Amino acid sequence: MIALLFISFFLLLILGVPVGISLGVASIFTILYEGSIPLLVVPQKMFISMDSFTLLAIPFFMLTGVIMDKSGLTQKLVNFADSIIGWTRGGMSYVSVSSGMLMGGISGSAPADTAALSSVMTPSMVKMGFPARFAAALQAASGSIGIIIPPSIPMVVLGGIASISVGKLFLGGIIPGLLIGILLMVVSGFICSIKNYGSSEKKRFSITYFIKSFRKAILPLMAPIIIVGGILTGIFTPTESSVIAVVYTLILGLAVYKSIKLKDMTGIFVEAIISSGNVLLIIAASSLFSWILISHNFPQILSNLILSISDNPIFIILVINVIFIVGGMFIEGLALLIMFVPIMLPIAMSAGMDPVVFGVMIVINIAIGTLTPPVGVCLFVACSSSGVKLDHAMKSAVPFVGVLCVALLLIVFFPTLVTFIPNLIE
Repeated sequence: MIALLFISFFLLLILGVPVGISLGVASIFTILYEGSIPLLVVPQKMFISMDSFTLLAIPFFMLTGVIMDKSGLTQKLVNFADSIIGWTRGGMSYVSVSSGMLMGGISGSAPADTAALSSVMTPSMVKMGFPARFAAALQAASGSIGIIIPPSIPMVVLGGIASISVGKLFLGGIIPGLLIGILLMVVSGFICSIKNYGSSEKKRFSITYFIKSFRKAILPLMAPIIIVGGILTGIFTPTESSVIAVVYTLILGLAVYKSIKLKDMTGIFVEAIISSGNVLLIIAASSLFSWILISHNFPQILSNLILSISDNPIFIILVINVIFIVGGMFIEGLALLIMFVPIMLPIAMSAGMDPVVFGVMIVINIAIGTLTPPVGVCLFVACSSSGVKLDHAMKSAVPFVGVLCVALLLIVFFPTLVTFIPNLIE
């Protein structure tokens, strides 16, 4: 039954069927073939998986991302980052990464951040002498930070299905997210220096430009402070923070900057609803898929297989990472998370890993999956926005995938990078 489930799922993916539908159809086909489970279980399991207060954060964070893009808040953040470091050699690469970090503190969606960054940054970088393939790969890598720095939609989902505190996951992602951002800046700066990218940049630091851009960006910059600060102080929960984010960005767009009008709200809500519906369909179908795996004793089979090779805790954790990295190449991140986290978490905990460290580690694996084809959603979004061929951008993305892998290893060997802030708040 397990073999049938996976084979039918991958066949549907190869045929180009969307991930959520592939998961659902493969699960239903397996249930029908087995014959002993009533089909009434299908809607029950799918509904129960979405009937969660925690998951309410997903549509609100999706809506926040759309509002940011349509209201021009993204451009204000980019301009502010540009005023600080855009004047340096290869500075636009630093601007891309720092903008991704700033946006990651608001929307929590890697594809949404990548789409917004690509539309703003890629044309500017190409004009300044950066190859389009490098610019596209960098936007994808910068956007991937959005699910590591809080808030994060995958962390919301992971917390819901694994009964891990979403607040602790958010706090645990702060240091790794900042670390990845710094490493991406170092690597992109080194590449620009070696390959002479951005050689046509002629700017100098301008205090006038800095003050002007800071004034325009100060209110958008307050969003991540309000969101994370509210969670830290216990004023609101992570789910409630998603509503605060929507209200705050709406006020900025409608009343403060007046960059969107009431008539634009229909299109904004429709876009957010479509994105949220796609995500929630994947969650529901993945939960059904995962339930079939668990009911057929797949967790015990996999656990015994791993332990039969070695019972060394580090080896076990590294094997889990390899499974998620390889799986992320073929399966969308949220689907992979829901399918395998209930299976892998007990194995990781038996190896002595803290659940919060495990959660952040898995989210970094998902971020790697957004950059690795054939699924690589962030890479696809960046290439689509810039008109770059996927195979060209793939080569330029290799160093950035390496950065995320290095961060992954640092977390495995130095888990205090994750636990320091949550323990400090406690």
